[in-house]
Amino acid sequence: MNNILIADDHSIVRFGTAVAINESFKNTEITHASTIKEVYSHINFKRFDLLLLDINMPGGNNINVIKEVLTLQPDLKILVFSSYDENIYALRYIEAGAAGYLNKNTSMEELSNAINMIQERGKYMSPAVRDLYIQKLTSTKSSIDKVNPLNKLSNREMDVAKHLIEGHGILEVSNLLDLSSSTVSTYKSRIFEKLGVSNIPDLIELFKLHAQNT
Repeated sequence: MNNILIADDHSIVRFGTAVAINESFKNTEITHASTIKEVYSHINFKRFDLLLLDINMPGGNNINVIKEVLTLQPDLKILVFSSYDENIYALRYIEAGAAGYLNKNTSMEELSNAINMIQERGKYMSPAVRDLYIQKLTSTKSSIDKVNPLNKLSNREMDVAKHLIEGHGILEVSNLLDLSSSTVSTYKSRIFEKLGVSNIPDLIELFKLHAQNT
């Protein structure tokens, strides 16, 4: 992969990741972006082989970003590089079109492995995510939802829930996701109803439980 775009709002992450990539992949040109707006600007004017994308950055706090990026550059491979738990979020992003999902707590060796896998096979899944994928293929939806009720949430509901458990209020979530406050409130009510919770602390505990048990 000759051209890689690293998108993260923390400069130390971008430059540290760039150093690790350059050590493993010689003659690679790396471009940096600190917001999703910069990502769009770069891919509108240049072709990239790989986008290493943090999903918690200004303007990019939702799953739809994957489809929006691929609309601009359909053949671009996207490796989501996030601190969010892969057991909860990875399959959603892969199903949206990402080539892989990698947790930031992983080793640089695994990052190199992920890039190699995407280069050779077009996809990367960690063993844990591969198990979840096989489970989803071989199980009925009702049994999957019973094991992990978070699967009941739509992608948009998951986006809202993600910000709620981080402590953001309705107005903050509406600004982050570019939704009206009333729409966010509606999503919040649906989330609580689907998951059988009545407050944010219970929602947080449910996310913690299923991050540990998946």
